[in-house]
Amino acid sequence: MSRVDGGELVGRALVREGVRCVFGLSGGHIDPSWRAIKRHGIRLVDLRHEAAAAHCAEGWALTTGQTGVCIVTAGPGVTNALTGIATAFVQGSPLVVLAGAASSRSADSGEVEALDQLEIVRPVTKWARRVTQLDRIPEYVAQAFRQARHGRPGPVYLEIAIDLIHAQIGEERVEWPSLLAPGAHALAPPGSLVDEAARMLCDAERPAIVAGSGVWWSGAGEALRELAERGLPVATRRMGRGTLPDDHPNAFGRDWQNLVFQADVLLVVGTQLDSFFGYGRFPHLRHRIQIDVNPEEIGRNRTPVNVGIVGDARLALGMLAERVPDLPTSAWLTSLRAQASARAAARDALAKSDATPIHPLRLMAELNQRLASDATVVGDGANMLMYVDAMTRALEPGCVTSMGALGTIGHGICYALAGGLARPGSQALWLVGDGSFGFHAMELDSAARHDIPLVALVMNNGGWSAGWVPLGTRHYERMAAAFDGPGFFVERPEQIGPALDAALASHKPAIVNAMLDPAAEWFAGRWLG
Repeated sequence: MSRVDGGELVGRALVREGVRCVFGLSGGHIDPSWRAIKRHGIRLVDLRHEAAAAHCAEGWALTTGQTGVCIVTAGPGVTNALTGIATAFVQGSPLVVLAGAASSRSADSGEVEALDQLEIVRPVTKWARRVTQLDRIPEYVAQAFRQARHGRPGPVYLEIAIDLIHAQIGEERVEWPSLLAPGAHALAPPGSLVDEAARMLCDAERPAIVAGSGVWWSGAGEALRELAERGLPVATRRMGRGTLPDDHPNAFGRDWQNLVFQADVLLVVGTQLDSFFGYGRFPHLRHRIQIDVNPEEIGRNRTPVNVGIVGDARLALGMLAERVPDLPTSAWLTSLRAQASARAAARDALAKSDATPIHPLRLMAELNQRLASDATVVGDGANMLMYVDAMTRALEPGCVTSMGALGTIGHGICYALAGGLARPGSQALWLVGDGSFGFHAMELDSAARHDIPLVALVMNNGGWSAGWVPLGTRHYERMAAAFDGPGFFVERPEQIGPALDAALASHKPAIVNAMLDPAAEWFAGRWLG
């Protein structure tokens, strides 16, 4: 019988899980797996830093709704990837991290790259294991994918020691675990609670829905649309963006504040009651309904919830759509649309500004005219992110992403790279402040090497906005030539359009360095009605 090494078992296990793309950075501790992944036809995207590998893998999950996969070497490979792992953990993104490790005999021996990696990653993973027997690699890989998707998604970690990954075993000794059918992990909600929630929505004068990332991970977009078309306004958050397209008449984008503070009954589905959502404390509401796959999220922060439904968002929303008839909410929807139009008018007045330095909303308005519906648009940074959020419409799911609750910045290029890979031929844009640009700008080289036409739009206000630390005028656009792409320095509004057109048409990694007004002020959540 033929013999295979541990790396070959990893490659075959990934094929069985339907993995199409793995992100990583090579190293001796993972070399057999690295070679096997490529041998089995899985696209292996090598980056310039392990943090980028983890961020790209999460970006693949955010873009496709599938589980992202990255592979890193031992020691500093794992510690470099840690921020990417932690970002996925806080954001609740399904991610499988495969890591090399020092040999099983390395304890207290001074072996190179030897660390207690499991203890390092445990606080920021759902599940972390070390494979100790060669024939169990397929079992552990299968378990990793199940853990990443079961309940609230999140990152998992699996390490294999260097001596084990190089070891060989007869194929007849390897048993392959059964695969779960898609959706097999979905948790059906109790029908009695769905009935009660439906009654509350039917009795409301001003019902509303706030839909978050859980809608995306469960594939609940169609169920959300069906329920919305019963007469319910919907605001979407995080990866919920685009699950109900922003051009739907009952969609109000990410303007959750306007819906929440005027609604009398609120349905919150697949989003945390965290600081970005006012901790869920809205005392004016008559009834609160919450749907989440994780029971720990129901009533977080001691928020009173009248009906808490633990279950899969797709199943729960589908059941509600069957129980809720067309509602008499036309006046409520008309009022919300009028308010949205008034805010848009106030915003658009700034977006037409011919002032120099350029107002950020003018830059965004010019960009929006050139975006396809399936463009990957990633907002990255702090101050500039509010302008991206204010102006970007999400017309398809998995297309509009930004930093999560951990507050990670600088990693947006990795999300954009993943979007460009997942949707070949589509636009991929990294909208980034000049401060955040410095974190992972070398991944423009990765874009060049892997033929991903990515546009970096540097929203340059000359410094770090928090506490104002000046960075001065830097010609970041000159870096593009090193990656075989064009660069453009934009100082006046009339230069924006031609620069964006040329950058998008180049089909190369391009940089548009736009000098913006550091004193500009317009917050996406401000009440402008």
